[in-house]
Formats: sequence, C-alpha cells, structure tokens
Amino acid sequence: MQRIHSIIALVLMFTASAGLMLGCKYDPLLRLTAQGPVHGARSASGDMLVFSGIPYATPPVGELRFAPPLPPPMRNKLLKATTFGPSCAQAAGVMGAASTAEDCLYLNIYMPAAPGNYPVMVWIHGGAFIGGSGGSAYLPERLVAEGVVVVTLNYRLGALGFLAHPALSAEQDGRSGAYGLLDQKQALTWIQQNIDHFGGDPDNVTIFGESAGGHSVMALVASPETDGLFHKAIVQSGSIFPAQMPLESAEMLGAAAFAACTDVDCLRNLSVTEVLAAQTKLSSGIGLVVNHGSALQPDGSIADALTNGNFQRVPLLAGTNLDEYSLFVGISALSSAPPPPEQYHAQIGALIRQPADSMATQGVAAAYPLAAYGNSVWQAISAIGTDAVFSCNALKQAQQFAPHVAVYAYEFADRDAPLALLPVRPAGIELGAMHAAEIPYIFGSDASFVARGATEEQVALSQTMIRYWTRFARSGNPNDGIDTNWPDFNTAGQLLQLDVPTTAATSSAAFGALHRCAIWTP
Repeated sequence: MQRIHSIIALVLMFTASAGLMLGCKYDPLLRLTAQGPVHGARSASGDMLVFSGIPYATPPVGELRFAPPLPPPMRNKLLKATTFGPSCAQAAGVMGAASTAEDCLYLNIYMPAAPGNYPVMVWIHGGAFIGGSGGSAYLPERLVAEGVVVVTLNYRLGALGFLAHPALSAEQDGRSGAYGLLDQKQALTWIQQNIDHFGGDPDNVTIFGESAGGHSVMALVASPETDGLFHKAIVQSGSIFPAQMPLESAEMLGAAAFAACTDVDCLRNLSVTEVLAAQTKLSSGIGLVVNHGSALQPDGSIADALTNGNFQRVPLLAGTNLDEYSLFVGISALSSAPPPPEQYHAQIGALIRQPADSMATQGVAAAYPLAAYGNSVWQAISAIGTDAVFSCNALKQAQQFAPHVAVYAYEFADRDAPLALLPVRPAGIELGAMHAAEIPYIFGSDASFVARGATEEQVALSQTMIRYWTRFARSGNPNDGIDTNWPDFNTAGQLLQLDVPTTAATSSAAFGALHRCAIWTP
C-alpha cells in the first residue's frame, strides 16, 4: 500500500511540474515538495505567498512519542496549505492557548510573490520550551518585503519535547531528551530538501529565534550534528543556561516526575493531559535539561562547546534587552503584591539559588543596593536577573565566538517599547526594555506596530532593525546597504545599542560595567 501511495504522489508531482512548466495556466500558489504538491494562498496585499501547515515530520505519536522525529510520509493528494498546524501540547500561558495536540510538527513558508532565489530565514519561537508556536503570532510581512523567504515552525514542547528518563535512554543508545531540538534539526533538513521550490536558496539559510528559540539557535550552532543545515545565526535573548544539566541528573528528575512509569510503554500510553500534569513536577525547568548528553550535544553543553571551540563556524548576530528580567517579575506582579524591603535577601537567594543569609546573597545585595531602585524589591530583582541570566552570558559568548567567526552584538534599549506578551502593564514595576520587547519590532506590519502604540521614532527603529536582520541574512553583514554603521564585535569589542531616537555603539567594557559582569562571569 505504501508503494502505491508513493507512486500516486509521484504522479501528482509530475502532473504539477508539467502544469508549472508547460501548461498555459500557471499557478504560483502550486508548489512541489518531496512528499507531494502543496497549494497556498496570497496575502491581502498580493506581495507575499503563504504556505501554512506543511508537515515536516511524521506525527510523533504512538511509538514515536518520546523518540527522535522521522521524515514525513508521502501524500497521495494535494495538500491545501492554508491553515496553521495545531500548537504543540502545552498549558495555557502568556505564549498562547492550551493545546493537547501531539500531531503538531508543521511549518509555514512566507515568500515574495516575485520569482527569485532569496535568502532563507528560519524562525524558532520562544516560550521557555513549554509554550508558544510558530503560527499567527509571527507574521513576517516586513521581513519578506526586504527580499527573504521566512519559515516558522512548531517543535515539541515540555516533557513531550525534552523528557530525559532512564527507560528512554536505555531504548535510545544511552541518551534521551532534546526531542524538540531534534524536531528543529528535522525541519532544517526538510528545508534543505524543499525550499528551492518556494524561491529560497538552500545554500543561504539563517536560523533565528528569541528566548527559548534563541537558546535553541545557540544549541544548534554548538552541535556537531548540524553541519550544512544553516549558514548564519541570529540569537535574540538566547544566551541563557549555557551549562545544561548533565544527562544523569536530568534522568533522575524525569524518573521522579513520572514516577508512575518505569518503562517506555507506560510513558507512551499516558494521556497528553497526564503528561502535562507530570511535567509540572520538573522543578528545575525544562530549559535546563535541553541537550546536555543528547544526540545533538553528545560531548557536553553549550558552554563546553564554546570553551573548546567545537561549534559551527557561521556568522553570528546576537544580543539581549536592557531590562530582560522585568518581564518575569512583571508576570508575578500581575497576581501578587510587591514584597517588602525586608524580603530583599530572600528574593535574591531564591533567584541565585542560595540561602538568604549566605555570603553570596549578601554580596549581590551589596552590589545592587535596594536604595538605588527606590527601595523596590521587584525593580532590583529585575536588574539582578537581567545581568545574571542574560546580559553577562551574552557578552561572554560573543567574546568566545569572536576569535572564530564574524560577530555583531547588540543591546535593545528602547525603554518605552510598546507592551509585548503581558496583557496589561502591572503596577509596581517599570518594565523598560523587557524580555521579548523587541519581537514586535521584527514581526508584523507597520500598522499593527502602530496599533500597539508605537511612535514614528519607534517605527523607524523597527524598520532599521528589519533591514539589519535581513541584510545579515543576505550577506552575513548587517551593514550591507545601510547608512548606519554596526561595528563588528571582533574588531573593537563594541555592541550596537538599538534605541530611539538613534542607535549608537557602546564598548564591551561599558556594557560589562553597566551589567556588573565581573560578578556574574568573572
């Protein structure tokens, strides 16, 4: 039967090819893939063609739950690629609605309507590895207008995407977990095989992502298993947790969270609801156990790869936001009262995982005197978290990459950025340039950005950033054809501060002093 289906699909592909090449009625919305033809839609403006919900892997269900992805099957009929695939299973949160879908490995392609051989930008969404999707939240019309093909994708989340467990490791050559990252690798493999049919150049692929997506980009760059799948990388707020938890520790966490199961059959027979409930017991967080010891990172963590120089030699554009951690404090502020000043040490201890009365906690409190933040514990914790989790890791990683590849570093610094992710601005904290605040500057239309409250200056900054991102995707140099100069980090150790009314360079020494990196990455 499979052979018959394959023959039918090949006939359909030949028929579509004949129609494209010889027929009198050319349909630009009909495109070929290795699995069969697809038919997309045209954007309202007519300038962009959209192909949504294309499967890039076999549905990871049944025996393929908690297993590396397989290529997608052949199809025996035309795929109407006009609807996003379902979000991967997740609880409701700031990144989107709840979902129980396991059949979720789909991607979306956005291409200019005019024929061409365009650079390809592959977006990997954030969401702490437990939420989000590559669907309607990331519409890239302004990117595509600059002459690139953009691909967005879903990947398995939470325990379904990242569970390490002794029973799974026993089945899978001594390693388990990181299935979500392997999904991303499979999507990149599919793109290499098919993107030329959508006007994309498979030899000029840039991967980019934010938060967990940026961390994913860093993991893919730091893997020995991704050679040739991409040629440039953009990391937005992804320089987090560079030293992943060892596989053995991750397996212990997984076994404890899923204590009701001791074998793979039990794990695969759980309902999705039961899996989502059990993953809440992974107290250290999914993101900490992403890929250490996995098939993608067999020799260690991202930190190990960068220290040893074992990573893909591709140009890098990477940065963070000036007030990253205020988002996470802001989430708490939506449902709780501000902690009093006497709880400052306890809050610091919880953040850095040290006792409230420890010397480490006292040292951090001295470096970040509460009075400097108007005696606001939330504001002070926002500054500490920004520096410890994001900024200083990003600076160190830029310094590690610089001897080997072209590096362009940035800090997004618009403290009046329109609100992103949070439903309202919480009382008791100034969010500033919080985590994810730069995403609306890249995705969506100018009109949607203005509807968020963007000023003319912010729209101008947004347009500049879009040109930087797409020029980098085209040539590896964000300055290609742009008047404003972005100094490369390799030459002078400078970062570009993306702010209104103007962008300006700052030294790595000034950046390190601002974020007290001598404390966090001595």
